[in-house]
Amino acid sequence: MERKSSRRRILCVVSVISFSGVLAPMGGCENSPLRGILQSRTAMDLLSPLVKDAANAYISDLMALSQRLDNLDSLQGVMEFVSEIQPTIDTLNTAYKTLANTTGDERRWLLEAFGPKIDSVNSAFISGSDGVTENWAWNKVLEKALDQVQLFEE
Repeated sequence: MERKSSRRRILCVVSVISFSGVLAPMGGCENSPLRGILQSRTAMDLLSPLVKDAANAYISDLMALSQRLDNLDSLQGVMEFVSEIQPTIDTLNTAYKTLANTTGDERRWLLEAFGPKIDSVNSAFISGSDGVTENWAWNKVLEKALDQVQLFEE
């Protein structure tokens, strides 16, 4: 009930703004920042809790791995990293499978709601892993663990 009244308020505000001519100079809803905000919220609302949880887990786990990669500064640290990250890789891959199995509207909503964050953490992970694997010895230790990480892409 509260959700319906909240939506009604948003729709009323959007209607008042658009009828008052504020949105007209912006070239229509498809180009305005308001459209992005409303669509993201709608896409997020339309996603199933399972997909939302998977996307949040994917983002947080990949971000955690990236941050740990950025902090590696010795071979000993690399070996500790590899021995500690398997649970994170497992939960990350479980989240990946859920995201990869989305189709149709749910995939579209997922990309609309989480796409920029997913792209950002993917880039951070690639950058971090590229940086540490330039060292031949570190690469040999990290290779097997990092190869287990599956990146979700459009």
